[in-house]
Amino acid sequence: MITGFNTDIEYQGVTYHVQTEDKGLERPMILSLVYNGGTILASKRASYDDLVKAGFDEKQLEERLNRQHRLICAAIKAGRIDDLKKMSSRETVPARSPEPAMAETVRKAEAVTVRLELPDMPEPPVPHPDTGELSFPIPRPDLGEEFDLDAVMESPVLDIGAISIIEEEPVEEVVLPETAVEIISDMAGKERPVNDKLSIELLGDVKFKGGERRTVTVMVCRGTERKIVPDVQIMVKIIGSSFRPLIFHSATDDNGIASVNLQFPKFRSGRAALLVRASDGGDEVELRRPVELG
Repeated sequence: MITGFNTDIEYQGVTYHVQTEDKGLERPMILSLVYNGGTILASKRASYDDLVKAGFDEKQLEERLNRQHRLICAAIKAGRIDDLKKMSSRETVPARSPEPAMAETVRKAEAVTVRLELPDMPEPPVPHPDTGELSFPIPRPDLGEEFDLDAVMESPVLDIGAISIIEEEPVEEVVLPETAVEIISDMAGKERPVNDKLSIELLGDVKFKGGERRTVTVMVCRGTERKIVPDVQIMVKIIGSSFRPLIFHSATDDNGIASVNLQFPKFRSGRAALLVRASDGGDEVELRRPVELG
């Protein structure tokens, strides 16, 4: 699952950092923050309750996340961030009465058409440490410069068009290259879960074909630390729709490795597969690989 984007945008010698992330199914919301240094300048929140109610399509969520992130980046490229910062220092905009601030924005916004569906969901800013990991808190700015885009742009459907800014020079829509977007792993800043489960892994070539004589080597480990497990019982089975199953047995050595010499039956039709099962006490783990016609 793609959980967010981080992009640095330079405008008039100032580098702004735009962060967009998915808050998760427990709070279905897309949150974008604009930073300058360690200061939050603006924020944008968009709910995706409709996707959750409709059965949740991760691809649609990814498209919305990407679109919102690119929209904020394009606004900075158009110079609108300076206008938002000035507006933030002049007046406090009520969360549910955005019309006066919007009138000012319309007079100064670029010739860009924006269509946003904004929820009424107040949410504190997401911490943004310098390390790029979203799980560590940072102190909120005390300069009073935080500006909430929702407070200015909150409306069921908002269209801004045919308007001018900065000497009435039109600005083309900015399309960011894929290399300018950083995808954050959903495990960033989180401890990986610890377990003691048995696992099995095929070593070497994992493609098999009918009629071949092969030596299959497997390694058996346990837990997240992948500790080797000796004396594990290994059963290898070759099954197919056009021949009788073949079964082989072995056990892992002190290094947790077992090898089995196999002769794959020849077959010209149907399907076949290789099954490898490891048993240690009451734990079992199994993997299977297809066998090609041969």
